[in-house]
Amino acid sequence: MRAMQINANQYLTFRLGQDEFGVEILKVREILEFREPTRVPRTSKFISGVINLRGNVVSVMDLAKLFQNRDIESTKRTCIIILEIPNEENKVIAGVLVDSVNEVATIPPECVDPVPAFGANIKTDFIRGIGKLENRVIILLNPAMMLDFNEVISLYGKTEEEMENLTPVGQEG
Repeated sequence: MRAMQINANQYLTFRLGQDEFGVEILKVREILEFREPTRVPRTSKFISGVINLRGNVVSVMDLAKLFQNRDIESTKRTCIIILEIPNEENKVIAGVLVDSVNEVATIPPECVDPVPAFGANIKTDFIRGIGKLENRVIILLNPAMMLDFNEVISLYGKTEEEMENLTPVGQEG
């Protein structure tokens, strides 16, 4: 029982620009070096494309476009995190493109604050909580909500012009 408790408090941390995020380590299947996803026509701009993962086609979501309205610049630290999320029918396997992976961090439950209220029109159900670790603040994501592609596309399925008028997270005035 103790081993499960330790695992439940472990998060794979990664960066998007200067912001640090984390996902439960139990949801992480693997971490891949960056490879250019194949674009699929007429998909949302948040979907980078698909990759072939040992014979399986896996969709890849660009978290920088989703959260920060910017493109990830590919470097030697750019990674694709493969997540495995159980749902009602089976499990969803999808990749998320990130600037870099940091570490596996243990964040005790008492160091995780609930998501602050940002206002009525801002959806935060993809955020599990805000982790505090030493002097760092880590946004802990809920991959099941984050990888709900239908929800993402309905929320963010805006035209290019509408997207340019949105204010990226962290740049509100």
